[in-house]
Amino acid sequence: MPSDLTYNEAISHTEKVLIKGRFTKADVFITRSGRGRFVVKDFTQKGFWERNLVGRVVIGREARAYAALAGTEGLPARFKRLSTFSFVVEYLEGKDLGAVERGEIGPEVIRQFERIVNGLHERGWVHLDLHRRTNVLLVDGKIYIVDLASALHTGRIPFIGKFLTWLIGIADSLSLIKMKTIYGPELLSPREQTWLRLRNKVMPSKWE
Repeated sequence: MPSDLTYNEAISHTEKVLIKGRFTKADVFITRSGRGRFVVKDFTQKGFWERNLVGRVVIGREARAYAALAGTEGLPARFKRLSTFSFVVEYLEGKDLGAVERGEIGPEVIRQFERIVNGLHERGWVHLDLHRRTNVLLVDGKIYIVDLASALHTGRIPFIGKFLTWLIGIADSLSLIKMKTIYGPELLSPREQTWLRLRNKVMPSKWE
């Protein structure tokens, strides 16, 4: 990430608008800096209350999460908080996992996704938004997860942090089970198979 990249430069080199955010949602666009492309999440153009009550908090949380998890496998390596209301992260050229059909990827890719989830939890973090159609990307045969706006550092809570990481992290674990069910059912452990059966009993949509 170019350390001298500014918000105004990011705006002036906008390449493509990805999302024009509705109320309480950020605008998202691709910008170019030097030889690199980056994704900017931006609340700057929102109204005063939306910008300060939502944008400031969302951008601050995501910036802290990326900084705390720097070096974790499967996360973008280059990022920067451009301003109080904007954040930039490297653009990854790939496709979301929702566009990947069964049989297109092998077990090692899913094992890598499992390592990423376990790595987050071991560091006391939960992602909480691991949707394969938005936040899980396949880039040159490797998995990356993006968008840490919903991530929580549950492990920092005294006495009960480890338990909370396990409890709240069930959402991440279910995402992993879904990935295994779709792309590598032979990788499901007996415990995960039990979770899958329980999930399918209570939810109208079935994972098969």
